[in-house]
Amino acid sequence: MEEHKFILPGFLLSLREGLEAALIIGIVLGVMHKIQRPDLKTFVWGGAVSAIILSIAAAVLLIKLGVELEGTAEEIFEGIAMLLAVGILTWMIFWMRANADTLKTDLEANVHQATLRSGMGAILY
Repeated sequence: MEEHKFILPGFLLSLREGLEAALIIGIVLGVMHKIQRPDLKTFVWGGAVSAIILSIAAAVLLIKLGVELEGTAEEIFEGIAMLLAVGILTWMIFWMRANADTLKTDLEANVHQATLRSGMGAILY
């Protein structure tokens, strides 16, 4: 029972991050529709699938590493992982607070400029 105590918070955090990613993908796809560039939607979905695959691979790698550790090494690994997570989430909160007002507009403008300037390759990067 002890190993299952962190499932709900982890699930909720993953759900929230997934919703944020879906929002960004939706904005980018909306811009593609607005500027009449449906040919680039494949690259947007390819990037989304690539991100999912890389996230799963990183999760499997970290879980495998964490399972192999024992004792003090395991505690140090968990502590560092938690501190990194807190640092990243704290930075993200401050960044979102500073950029929330213009985030959608900036994202749309950047996607539009990238497609005009670089063509299909702009969406890949």
